[in-house]
Amino acid sequence: MARRLAVSVGFTGSPEQNREIIKRIQIAEEVGVEAVFTAETWGRDQFSLLTQVALATKKIHFGTGIAPVFGRSPAVLAMTAATLDELSGGRMIIGLGTSGARVIEHWHGEPFEKPLQRLKEYCEIINLIIAGEKVFYEGEIFKLQRGFKLLFEPVRKHIPIYIASISPVSMKQVGEVADGWMPIYWPKSRYAEGMERVRSGARKAGRPESDVECVASLTVAINPDVQKAKVQAAGPISWYVTNMGDFYHRMLSRNGFAEEVAAMRKAAEVNRPMPFGTTPEIMAAMGDRMLDETAVYGDLEMVAAGVEERRKLGLDMPVISMPAGSPQDVERILGALVS
Repeated sequence: MARRLAVSVGFTGSPEQNREIIKRIQIAEEVGVEAVFTAETWGRDQFSLLTQVALATKKIHFGTGIAPVFGRSPAVLAMTAATLDELSGGRMIIGLGTSGARVIEHWHGEPFEKPLQRLKEYCEIINLIIAGEKVFYEGEIFKLQRGFKLLFEPVRKHIPIYIASISPVSMKQVGEVADGWMPIYWPKSRYAEGMERVRSGARKAGRPESDVECVASLTVAINPDVQKAKVQAAGPISWYVTNMGDFYHRMLSRNGFAEEVAAMRKAAEVNRPMPFGTTPEIMAAMGDRMLDETAVYGDLEMVAAGVEERRKLGLDMPVISMPAGSPQDVERILGALVS
């Protein structure tokens, strides 16, 4: 039986490169990868790619990884998800997050206000719509009083909702309203602690703890030259700690890496990394302990062992970036990680 694994893909290249993405997703489906997730920032919308995935595959699940809860109403997202679920025979996953003030206010043009309350209400409204119920909802943000109902019968009465969350309050809320917790850069030794916080929210809401699973994004760098793999793995975490707002460095500080984070940010003031890259100074400040906790790197055998270690530590479904290389490389790498 295949081990659970998901891949994430971008939608940023040329039309030809995006057709190549579909071919790689088909390979992932063939070797037993369970799901594929697409991201969205300020480029192409993710639902166009998911429509292509739905039409080009037969069994792999697919979802937003993630869709921000600003910029679209919960009704628009629910209609879109229900349509894709119908198109694919019930394979849609809804991945949600709040994003941040910079993107929401300066791209979507909306005030970044009460993001967690909005996320909670968003989930509740989507669940009402997908369940086929008349929507009467009285929230702090959304007030829906006319009892509209989806004009077609959804394939399923519930589409799984996963939430990208790394702050203590939002993680507890995941347990209250969602089906999956989608952290990124979460230290491997803290999966159990993180899931306990999520499960506390489930208990508060009167839900079974088993209703929520851990579907974490992993930074993976595969290279037979372990030192090169190490540098490749350090790039994303270096960039997120030093350049991507406050969410990530605060999360890592809370989880036992306050000294490393402070040193990395100080090093970046003098030696600023390239986007999603690192510098020797930042790597030295990070140290091996933090990198080993937040990334998997090395040759394919080492990476397979690292991913399996995280499964044993409480990660239900790892999410990795679609491997680079030829189609044969993709098949070989993904096959090794699910076998």
